[in-house]
Amino acid sequence: MPRAPAVIGNLVESAMGRPAQLLDAREPAPGFLELELHAEPPPGGWHPGHEIQIRATPTQGRRYTVRAVGVTDSGSERITVLAATDADGPGTMWMRRLRVGSRTTVLAGRHRPLREHGSRRLYLGDGSALGTLDACARDGNASIVAVEVPAEAVGPLTDRWPRYRFLSATGAPGDALQTWLEQAIGDGEVETLDGAVLLGHAQSIQRQRRVLTDSLHLPRQAITTKPYWATGRAGL
Repeated sequence: MPRAPAVIGNLVESAMGRPAQLLDAREPAPGFLELELHAEPPPGGWHPGHEIQIRATPTQGRRYTVRAVGVTDSGSERITVLAATDADGPGTMWMRRLRVGSRTTVLAGRHRPLREHGSRRLYLGDGSALGTLDACARDGNASIVAVEVPAEAVGPLTDRWPRYRFLSATGAPGDALQTWLEQAIGDGEVETLDGAVLLGHAQSIQRQRRVLTDSLHLPRQAITTKPYWATGRAGL
C-alpha cells in the first residue's frame, strides 16, 4: 500500500476522498498485514466487503477490501483491511512504512456488494483475497471456504479462522486449491453446494470454474468470479 506519510500528505483530495488515520497495524501471520483505520464513512456508511482505493505512489493506486467494520472507544467507525504482503509491490511498501497515527486519504463510494448466488456456497481464493472472503463468508455457516496461502501462514491463520481450510501453496499458483477441489468433488464433500465465489489469481479462477461446471454441473451463472492478479500481468 501507500508510501511514507510525507508522500501521503501531499495527495490531492478527491470528491470521493475520505480522510483516514491508522489506529493499529499487526501481522496476523507471515505474509499478511492487517490495518485498522478510522475513516470518514462514504454515503450509506462502511460495510464489510467495501472496496477502497489508496494512492500507493504519486502515480499508482491500489485497491483493497474492508474486512470488518467496528466502533472505536470514542464511538466513531473504524475499518479493518487485511492484505497479503508476499508481493513486493508499491502497495506493500506503503503499508510497511505506515505508523500508528499516520494520516492518509482513501477513495470510496457507496458500497456495492459482491454478486453471490445460492445459500450453500463454496468460496475459493488465495492470500490476496482472504480479507474479501472473510467479509463475505463470515455469516454463512453452510458455506465452505478454502484459501491457498504460504506454508508458514497456515498454522496462524487456522488458529484464527478454524472454520476455513487453509492450504499450503505448492508449485504454481492455484495448484493446491485445484488439488483440494478435485478431491473434494470426488469425495462428495461439495455436492450439495448451489453457488460459488472464486477470487484471486485469474488463471486459477478459470481452472476452478471449469471443474465446477464440468464435474459438479454448477451453472455458470451461479459462479461469481473476480480476478485480483494474473501471471504475466501487472496492475490487474
